[in-house]
Amino acid sequence: MIYYSISLVKRERTKKMDFSTPAKHMPSNPKKPLTLKEALSSVADFRIDRRKKYPLYEILMITVCAIIDGAKGPTDFWRFGRSKIRFLRKFLPLVNGIPSHDTFRRVLGKLDTKRFNAAVVRWIQSVADISGDFVSIDGKLLRRALTKDGKMPCIVSAYSNNRKLVIGQIKADEKSNEITAIPDLLDLLYIKGAIVSIDAAGCQKKIVRKIIRQDGGYVISLKGNQTKMHDEIQMFMQDATFKRKFKKARTVDKGHGRIETRTCWQTDDIDWFEDKAKWAGLKSVCMVTSEVYDMKKKTTSRETRYFISSMPVDPARALQAIRAHWGVEAMHWILDMDFDEDRSRARTENIAENLAMLRHIVLNVLRLGKSIFGGISVKRKELVWDDDKLLKLMIAA
Repeated sequence: MIYYSISLVKRERTKKMDFSTPAKHMPSNPKKPLTLKEALSSVADFRIDRRKKYPLYEILMITVCAIIDGAKGPTDFWRFGRSKIRFLRKFLPLVNGIPSHDTFRRVLGKLDTKRFNAAVVRWIQSVADISGDFVSIDGKLLRRALTKDGKMPCIVSAYSNNRKLVIGQIKADEKSNEITAIPDLLDLLYIKGAIVSIDAAGCQKKIVRKIIRQDGGYVISLKGNQTKMHDEIQMFMQDATFKRKFKKARTVDKGHGRIETRTCWQTDDIDWFEDKAKWAGLKSVCMVTSEVYDMKKKTTSRETRYFISSMPVDPARALQAIRAHWGVEAMHWILDMDFDEDRSRARTENIAENLAMLRHIVLNVLRLGKSIFGGISVKRKELVWDDDKLLKLMIAA
């Protein structure tokens, strides 16, 4: 009777916890590195105990291995498990064998995305220190996973450019866009000492305020969504009288038949800006001009962009942060080219978001694995061909 009372109290406490903001229920920056198995074992299981034939972490670990080997959906996961059961039993108990494709589909569809996300973020925070790193935030549409009203889900991800890891994700609300999702994503992340870059959609007072409160810095693009601010900064920075006083840095890159020259002008002389106090941490503004010379066509194209930043004047570092935003776009390209994400039609319940999370996990496992050299596609091929290397990777993850 006493045991029943204690269990009941624990159950009631768990019900009262608000998992809508997972960051409240995880350490700021876990000191002890977690293994992937430990992280996935901590994900709350929605199933009734008496009906759990297959542990949740086994289902998720099989899925991770299957995606590494090229699987794309529940039926592929089941077929992979059946053909690789001897291999999988080297690091998983699999007492009841391999779940059916219906079990994979049901579990991935009903698995709570916020709790799953919290566990993965905690794992990444424990193995990767992003202090001083450039963190890029951007959204990506799942083009084939259309909802009933024909809309494409948008997954907003945060990407560590130095570590080349996806450090968090969140799905934008179907009735909104990534502007409302970014603050929720920031709640998940530990960004102390990092510089966050966001495209023009993230140029919002609420977003920069949240970044500063979390002891991070920012560099954010300016476009039409802040028309007045954009036009004022453009007029100021293109004025020849003032431009001579700005600090400047330049980089030149040559490759793929092009020569690209980027020049960054940066200044902290912004006391003239009336709304400066409304933008938390605002210290400087930047103008970046990109000139691309096509060596084959003998033509030159030019583009000028403007940014607001909490960074002190250091145009070389500002240009590095702005250029680093390309990392998250490159990661999206890998998801489409190597993982066929844009072709995935999984759409019922939470399955699209959870599969996106699993693809991010696989990407991180491959990045963290140092025993195999090469790009993502090269590593996946080698792991398909060599079970011993895949076993070593999964045990180390």
